[in-house]
Amino acid sequence: MNAPLLKESFELIAPQKEAFARQFYERLFTTYPQTRPLFASTDMRRQESALMATLAAVVAGVERGENLVPVLRKLGERHYRYGVQPEHYPLVGQALLATFSDFLGPRFTPAMQDAWVQAFEVISSQMIAAGEP
Repeated sequence: MNAPLLKESFELIAPQKEAFARQFYERLFTTYPQTRPLFASTDMRRQESALMATLAAVVAGVERGENLVPVLRKLGERHYRYGVQPEHYPLVGQALLATFSDFLGPRFTPAMQDAWVQAFEVISSQMIAAGEP
């Protein structure tokens, strides 16, 4: 994964992390309404904070060269218990990329987008594997 590009793009949104997370979930629910029931009993402000904390941990872990597999597997197990299915992950990935693009505009370069696509593929594949029987 391209740690410098992940870090640079994440740092660009960090000052607006609450608004970024809010817009991400609004986009997810508007574009993919089938995901809304997964959050029916969720405190969305807390969920928004958890999203940003997870992204920060991934970026920092990649930057330090940490093995993120155990963390991602635990996250995947939790998501599986919440009812998240493998087909939900691409929807989340698309919403995440679109939110980065909205927030950063032309500063969200094709190379940054590629870095997030690659990172999300790794993240989602590990999370999906953790939820498989």
